[in-house]
Amino acid sequence: MKISKFSLKVPNAQAEDCEIAGVVEEVDKKLIDMISKKQTPYKSLLICSGGTTSRCASKGSITLDLRKNHKKIMFDRNTNEVCIESGVIMKDLINNISKENRSFPIGLSGITGVGYILTGGISPLSRLYGLAIDQVLEINGFWANGNRFFLKKPNTLSSQKQNFEWRALLGASPFLGIVTSLRLKTYRMVSIYKWEAIVKPRELSLAIKYAENWPDYASLFWIWGDKIKVTVVIETDNEKDLEILNELSSIKNSRLVKLRGIQELNKSEESNKKISYKRKHAEVIGLLGGAYKNHVNDLIMSLEKLMLERPDKGCYLAAQQLGGMTSHIKKESTSFIHREAIWKPWITGSWPAGNKNERLKSLDWMKEAWKLFKPNCPGIHLAQLHPHLDWHKEEIQRAYEDWLPKLQQMKSTYDPEGILPPL
Repeated sequence: MKISKFSLKVPNAQAEDCEIAGVVEEVDKKLIDMISKKQTPYKSLLICSGGTTSRCASKGSITLDLRKNHKKIMFDRNTNEVCIESGVIMKDLINNISKENRSFPIGLSGITGVGYILTGGISPLSRLYGLAIDQVLEINGFWANGNRFFLKKPNTLSSQKQNFEWRALLGASPFLGIVTSLRLKTYRMVSIYKWEAIVKPRELSLAIKYAENWPDYASLFWIWGDKIKVTVVIETDNEKDLEILNELSSIKNSRLVKLRGIQELNKSEESNKKISYKRKHAEVIGLLGGAYKNHVNDLIMSLEKLMLERPDKGCYLAAQQLGGMTSHIKKESTSFIHREAIWKPWITGSWPAGNKNERLKSLDWMKEAWKLFKPNCPGIHLAQLHPHLDWHKEEIQRAYEDWLPKLQQMKSTYDPEGILPPL
């Protein structure tokens, strides 16, 4: 095991700017032996699979960077399943299996790593296929006590211990262990239609109301920065299914394109990103909750006022629609317990790198946004971890609720030295 004394190059500026203690790039016998014998030369270990989160690195910590040496993708044509190592990013996964005419519910960004799957994995296709963690068939790696695990999706013959371990790793693995590989289910690739428009707040309210009654093959995503952009993703081989877009016909200057599959949706979203000439740091908190129904107008009016007060142009709000298949899976199957959720809003606070005053302003703005969403979206999606922020305890409680005590008990067993993030 070699600990390199160099900075970590990742897509997250805040993580990249941390004064880390070093980087490890191999999950090898020496690393695992040191963990097993409690002889690690560091107090905390953070894991980087894609590098998009602010907590893939922190001051004084060692980062286990999986991106260089754990990138294998192996597709099985007999089963249409794919095995990936934990340094694979979603863009490479979807591009690889699309050559086999297969698909997987990746998110809107292709640069996220396996952490996207292990923390839940919300996709524009989730309403049709479920979350990314719902596609996991096998999971391999090492607990933070050094013991190896090799788990298959539980069945009626599985023990309670096997069920608990499986559930914990799918949605809470960043606190418990190092995942080295996953075996995943894939799906037949189907055409995707993407409808998008720049809208006014009133039109956003209408789109949300309509979307809450759509069939599972359609999903709404919106993002609110300088402008409000609404995107509808429809996966279908039948153009008649596009008739639901008639409800949005009053919205002018919309655009509809047909894509071969979600891998092209991903490419188009990545190409739309603006170049920033100022280095920014940011935090993101993801929420989960039910349908807005008749309360959506009041929410959008409140958000409109909040957006006028944002302290930085990089602060924005967004939301992805859930429901459908995600709600048909028992909440006891994974650590993603908010199976009733219809929406995942997320709040992004941004500030100039190194500016402490602006950082506090943006974090306060995030808290105000959270207050507005909280009555309808009390749950938390832990796609990003915040042990360094004062809301960490609350977000952990809201993410896992009555499952948390069991997770904490397992944490004491599988990570007795607390080398992974605190739970």
